[in-house]
Amino acid sequence: MAPEAFKGAGEYEKEKKISRKMKNIQHVLGSKGKCRIPAKIDMSMVNRLPSEIIIDIISRLPTDSILECRQVCKTWRNLIRHPSLAHMHLRRNGNIYPCHSSAIGAKVGFGFLNEFRILTPKIKYMLYYGEYDGQPNTKLRRLNQPSHDCLSIAGSRNGLVCFSDGDCISYIYEPIYISNPITREFMNFPRLQVSGENKVDTMVCGFGYLPFIDKYKIIKIYYIQNQPMGRVQVYTLGGGRCSGWRDIGEIPYSLRRTIEEGFRCLRCPFGEFANGALHWLVKEQKIVSFNLAEENFYLLPSPPFVSASNVKNKFDLKVLGGCLCFIHKKGDAFLEIWFLKKKGESCSYDLNEQEFDLLTWVMELSLPVDAWPFALTKSGEFLMWYCKSSAICSYDPKTATMKKLMLDGDFCYPVPHMNSFVSLKALGEKCRCRKRYAVNPAP
Repeated sequence: MAPEAFKGAGEYEKEKKISRKMKNIQHVLGSKGKCRIPAKIDMSMVNRLPSEIIIDIISRLPTDSILECRQVCKTWRNLIRHPSLAHMHLRRNGNIYPCHSSAIGAKVGFGFLNEFRILTPKIKYMLYYGEYDGQPNTKLRRLNQPSHDCLSIAGSRNGLVCFSDGDCISYIYEPIYISNPITREFMNFPRLQVSGENKVDTMVCGFGYLPFIDKYKIIKIYYIQNQPMGRVQVYTLGGGRCSGWRDIGEIPYSLRRTIEEGFRCLRCPFGEFANGALHWLVKEQKIVSFNLAEENFYLLPSPPFVSASNVKNKFDLKVLGGCLCFIHKKGDAFLEIWFLKKKGESCSYDLNEQEFDLLTWVMELSLPVDAWPFALTKSGEFLMWYCKSSAICSYDPKTATMKKLMLDGDFCYPVPHMNSFVSLKALGEKCRCRKRYAVNPAP
């Protein structure tokens, strides 16, 4: 007689269920090179571990493995939704970027929009994600976002992606929603309501994170036609009773598109976040900064060489390895990258930008290339995007070598991004959960 005949039907089914769970755990942890759990260990023994220990163990896994862990059992699924796991996972994946020369994570994640044509002549955009680990042929996969036709990424912070609508012709970029493609949570922002015959002629925005108070803030700055001063509104995620857009008054600087720039303004409308502040490049290449904690504006000094922007000289701001950088493109064949640093120090992150007399710009790279940098790795490689071919490449200044990471394609400018489990709901926002979309590799 078979051994199972001596057991009750309920006990036999229970053992089969435990066996299936253990196989799932072994697959999740074993397939990624992690420690295997012996088959003889009962699932109940695993669940006897304190929740803090289980969270600590799971937080050490790659994002894809954690997603698989959610399918093991309800207990693990609930633990993965706990805010402490999101914080641990971010910390272990190099969320905070220290000095670019020593402590940035080996992998630099980047998310970007991929444009492709559907059956109609209208162009649609889809969001793909890739991670660079020092090897060429970086693989991409589609993130859990619907396709769209007119959105731009205003910023990505700790896995939360802020989207805006608008285009370079109207130069009105309003943040409209924020989402986490991994948790599938998203929420829409209330749109700006302008009374009477007033009409907005310019709007820029930005997205930043203050780690010491664990607050995310979205900023929008708008200008009404025939009014000289712009106004500023701030949205704090998880603001509680203060949730919603807060008007904090006028901005003393102009971020308007100028007549000389025409209908196609090339200045980036999205603030670059570094040193606790958002930064915009304005007319005459001045740098307007907004401190997120104190919610005030100030001007940063520009590099000494800066002249007027024209066809032969293009300027931009970027954050590379957590450091604010000034990008100077000379025509289509030369690139310079300047880092903002404290005088006498090699590191350029976490600066007190209002100590103007102690800051200086230092040129870190000069290259004969037609490309825009967007990230910096632990080993000091610059990741770059070639706008003409839409190719992504890496440049190693130590060996002076360039290598292509991806095949050419209809990719827009890459935006640094890191997958995470940060929850909008845990932050106190009323969010919804998006339906699942396919996450297939890029064509």
